[in-house]
Amino acid sequence: MKTRLTALMAAILFLVPALSGNAADLDVSALPTDVGALPPIKGGVLEIDLLDAYQLALARNLNLHVSRYDLAIADANIRGSGGIFDPYLTADVNGNSTQSPTSTILEGANVAQSRGTNFYLGVEQLLPTGTVLGGNWTSFRGETNSTFFFLNPRWDAELNLTLTQPLLNGFGTTVTRSQIIIAENIREQTAVGFEVQVIQLLAAVEQAYWELVATRQQVGVTQQSLDQAVRLLEETQQRVEVGTSAPIDTVQSEATVATRQQELIYANNATANAEDNLKAQLGFDLPNEWQVRIETTDSYEMEPVLPDLQQSIDAALEKRPAILVQELELARLDQNIKVAQNGTLPRLDLTGSYGWGGVSGTSIIEDPDTGEPIEIRQGWGDSAKQVFDFEFPRWTLGLRYSVPIGNHRAKEFLAAERYRRDRAGAQLASLKQQITYDVRLAVRALYDGAAAIDAAVAASHLAERNLEAEQTKFNNGLSTNFQVSEIQRALADAKFAEIRARVNYRKALALYFASTGTFLEAIGVKVADPGAPDSVHDYWKDVEWMKFSSFKESREKVSIPAEPVDTAE
Repeated sequence: MKTRLTALMAAILFLVPALSGNAADLDVSALPTDVGALPPIKGGVLEIDLLDAYQLALARNLNLHVSRYDLAIADANIRGSGGIFDPYLTADVNGNSTQSPTSTILEGANVAQSRGTNFYLGVEQLLPTGTVLGGNWTSFRGETNSTFFFLNPRWDAELNLTLTQPLLNGFGTTVTRSQIIIAENIREQTAVGFEVQVIQLLAAVEQAYWELVATRQQVGVTQQSLDQAVRLLEETQQRVEVGTSAPIDTVQSEATVATRQQELIYANNATANAEDNLKAQLGFDLPNEWQVRIETTDSYEMEPVLPDLQQSIDAALEKRPAILVQELELARLDQNIKVAQNGTLPRLDLTGSYGWGGVSGTSIIEDPDTGEPIEIRQGWGDSAKQVFDFEFPRWTLGLRYSVPIGNHRAKEFLAAERYRRDRAGAQLASLKQQITYDVRLAVRALYDGAAAIDAAVAASHLAERNLEAEQTKFNNGLSTNFQVSEIQRALADAKFAEIRARVNYRKALALYFASTGTFLEAIGVKVADPGAPDSVHDYWKDVEWMKFSSFKESREKVSIPAEPVDTAE
């Protein structure tokens, strides 16, 4: 495989000059940039070679410019997905007042009245292991008309540290980071998709460029054919004047001239259409830009090069962006399956808390010396002091278990994800089959195109010699203007065929590079992608032991020899 790819790359390096004339490395920004201006225009004419056309299209094509925002959006989604690890702050303040009739003297009043004010401030932090760490501060002020309350009004304060650790469902970085992983995968797919669009654009530019070259050449051949018809008409008229030809002979020549003039109109129209198509691919936008005349400077002539079929197929299966996109899709679906597998597990959470509390308020006690009541006032600060003196600790530790009976929702979600993955695998196999077919067609087109060039060149040379011979016969009175006109037509058709054969080979070569996934390498274009950004607060993303995996998956990772190993000495 390595030898074949090396040979193919050598062929690519050989073909680069033939493909683009003066290829050089071009960096294409994958992120939004300003649309560039046209290069200097002299006398209303813009002279460009194929490399210039590439550069203009990459800088000015509006569709490509729009697609650049997709990558910027994907980058933002990665950073946004990392926001799952942002600390979560909660604050709550509320007051309450109640009045209720009493039915017993133990309630301390005929009509129970109470008022209270609550304050809560808490923060929670999710960790990639699924752990939720938290801390909260609560304060309460309450007063009542009940005579049985020792502190009235009273102040309560609490400081608590909490922890919740999933042990099954929700455990591990594979689950908690799933949205980040998927966002990164989508970003990679977007980047490859942008590269595909670059290839499609540049391939279309090349097709349009060579089509303009072909139509311009055809205009030249048509003009030459018209000039020949005009000269033949003049010679015929001279012969009629001296009596060596009948007046009726000029009718045929005049008809031929009229036909050639009509063909020249069609050829000029085809050239104008081809030029507008190239302008559209290059991102011409303003009205004055459409008035510019494009002059192509690259020649369509080249020595045909014939690639190896199997090497080309191997390269395509390795390098075609469409395969990479589908492989990334498979990776995304594999991630979804892991998350769905985790979702089928019951919920078993380890919960714990540790904190401190304090209570203060206004109380009335009896003076031990005088027996008089003494009012002792304590406020919020006193209860808070008890908290931060750690006088009254408290803790909890427990397990919480829950599972849906039947758990059909999670099981069917897992089944659906597995079906999606199997479908994507079948799509990848179908894609590889289609790519093999495409490469076979592309390689065959090059071989057929090379043969067509040889045949067209030979036919063109023979048509020229035939016209020379017929013209000599006509000059000697051994032929008619009709016969000369027909051979002129045959020569024009042969030249058209040669132009079309050479241009078609150029087009086929570009399609070959596109089909093998080597187009950008061949023309020296590189997508300048800065790379996906790290998500915000994406902690511990590479810690494998924290990622959830089932025992079944662990067993599947154990390598099994394909054949029995004979351990006998």
